[in-house]
Amino acid sequence: MKIKLLSVALALIVILKCIDLYIDYSADINKWHLVQELTLIVVASSVFIVLVFEMISRAKAVTQLKQEINASKTRNRQVSAELEIARRDFLSAITAEFLHWELTPSEQEVCLFILKGFSISEIAALRNTSEKTIRHQASAIYRKSKCHGRYELAAYFFETL
Repeated sequence: MKIKLLSVALALIVILKCIDLYIDYSADINKWHLVQELTLIVVASSVFIVLVFEMISRAKAVTQLKQEINASKTRNRQVSAELEIARRDFLSAITAEFLHWELTPSEQEVCLFILKGFSISEIAALRNTSEKTIRHQASAIYRKSKCHGRYELAAYFFETL
């Protein structure tokens, strides 16, 4: 905005100085005065041209940044879609393993909570049941999966799948 304002001001100065130069030249004013005004016109015109090129350069940079942002958004959507597919595939593989182990629906839910890192007390609160029930279900999960605890269970899925 500042560059545009300066450019307009300089353009106005150049136009007014050109008019003044024409009037002074017509009135047969001192040549040194005409040289001073001509110098001011050249300097103001040069600065005006530099500012115009700067505005053009910035406009191109903004356009390029917008293109990069749009490309990033597109890539982000692609990666998000790929991650969603991978998440669904991973969940399908986990569910298939649950079926292979013959886990009950409650055990499957508890197992997912264990894999997500929830503690026994947190799982009990989330499922509105006692911690003792969750411990029994966790023991059944470890027995059926032949894992010795939550860390081995998590490692099984990350290493196997």
